[in-house]
Amino acid sequence: MNTNEEGIHLTKNGYDFYKDDESDLIWDVSKIDEPEEGPFLFSFDCQKVYNFWTDYPDKLTPEEIEIFKNENPTMAALKLN
Repeated sequence: MNTNEEGIHLTKNGYDFYKDDESDLIWDVSKIDEPEEGPFLFSFDCQKVYNFWTDYPDKLTPEEIEIFKNENPTMAALKLN
C-alpha cells in the first residue's frame, strides 16, 4: 500500500484501488491496463469489485448501500428507485 498526500493506493489482481483518506470505507477502482475513462468501479474490501452502473444497488448488501449513500451521495442519487 502506498500512502502519501495524493491518497492511498493498493495494486492488486490488475486493479488500482484508491481512497483519499484511511477513514474512507469505499475504494475507487480502476483497471491498470485500461484507460481512465470507463465504468465507475468501487470496492469495500479490495476483493469484490462493483460496477456502479450495473451493480448498484441490486448486488450490494443493505449495509453496503448505506455506506455508499453516505460516502457518495451524489452518485447514489443518480440511481433513485
